[in-house]
Amino acid sequence: MKRILLVDADSVLPNIPLMKISSWHKNRGDKVTLVRVHLPYYPDRKKHHFTTPIGYDKTYCSVVFEGNRQFIHGTDIIFGGTGVDLTTVLPPRIEALPPDYSIYPENDTSYGFLTRGCIRKCSFCKVPQKEGYIHQVATVDDIVQHRKVKFFDNNILAYKDHKSILQELISKRIRCQFNQGLDIRLIDEENSLLLSNLRYLKEYIFAFDSWKYRKLIERKMKLLTWRKEWGFKFFIYVHPQMLLHSIIQRILWCKQNYCLPYIMRDIKCWDSPRKDFFTDIASYCNQVHVFKSMNFSTFLKKRTANKKRILTSRELWRVGEQ
Repeated sequence: MKRILLVDADSVLPNIPLMKISSWHKNRGDKVTLVRVHLPYYPDRKKHHFTTPIGYDKTYCSVVFEGNRQFIHGTDIIFGGTGVDLTTVLPPRIEALPPDYSIYPENDTSYGFLTRGCIRKCSFCKVPQKEGYIHQVATVDDIVQHRKVKFFDNNILAYKDHKSILQELISKRIRCQFNQGLDIRLIDEENSLLLSNLRYLKEYIFAFDSWKYRKLIERKMKLLTWRKEWGFKFFIYVHPQMLLHSIIQRILWCKQNYCLPYIMRDIKCWDSPRKDFFTDIASYCNQVHVFKSMNFSTFLKKRTANKKRILTSRELWRVGEQ
């Protein structure tokens, strides 16, 4: 029996590759220990260094976010994850195994990918480079081990047989969510009806990556006749090179249409002269009760006593409104 150490550097949710590695080693009679380091994604948050303890025969470390690998230290560590490179993958014999959820004892939800890849080639996204064109990698039964399941598919509606998958989820009455977002540009009457009949967890999540998609999104929204106020959430990608108009108008559109925005800041936002403004709009939008109950100006007065910051963020917001 070997002693195996798994290091989860920064996953927010249970880490699927580490759980599959755990299954592999436990099937061989090995003893597996998981350590969660909880390194944050945000570059401006304080991060601590972690050194792997001695006494293990093999150590694996998964890093999701770029820049976090430098905080993990030790000898003979096998690294993987998007935060390390885009090419390292599990061997097929390990990838085929079910994840070992016992290493995350507080977890009550299944996670997994029905499909990998995407049909889009968004400049900010690594999925096409890492996973290629969309293709199925698992079935519903392969993934579901709990009463709830969250799928990590990047664009399930782009898969040619997605309607069959949605119908299966409906027939099996599985409580689910596609938490990486749905491509609203691919909505039609049939899949809209199927989505409405899912036992869905929390809000339906879509993407609104650019103001140029506004008219198309509005046309597609008309097909979602079953939607409820504040029942939709839109991921809003923000990059420091974007026009302020594109950013603020998407946020205002969400408010006008009773949808929740969720600001997804590109890591370059933290090196921008407008870093504080991007932080302010993210804090405003990503707190549901705040966004629903007050405007940005009121929020700023409650958020900080720094008059210069308030004036700067208000002015940038005003420019974006025009």
